[in-house]
Amino acid sequence: MNFDFIGLKSLNQVIAFISTGAMDKDKTKIIMGLIVESLREGLGMSRYALAKESGVDYAWLRRFEKGTSGIRVETLILLARGLKIPAGTIVTAIEKALDNPDKWLDEYEKNKKATS
Repeated sequence: MNFDFIGLKSLNQVIAFISTGAMDKDKTKIIMGLIVESLREGLGMSRYALAKESGVDYAWLRRFEKGTSGIRVETLILLARGLKIPAGTIVTAIEKALDNPDKWLDEYEKNKKATS
């Protein structure tokens, strides 16, 4: 996949841009984790099932979804495969959320409360 339209050449560059310095790193990690958590929950999949299906450590996945652990491109691809969705779906969701992270987080919280 080519990301020339945003001045980046590869998925690796997109992930590096998102997670290192272009934005608030902590907020970025939180958003990335929440997006994966939302996708997983939307598919009715438990965290344990995703960890097993993806071949990632359950404790790491929990930390990632809570925004306290980062992610490598290879691991993002494993998660996407575990969710049975294209990795680009996750990346696109992250990019859209990071256009206005504060607004996205506010909307996420409102939606979470409304469905609880």
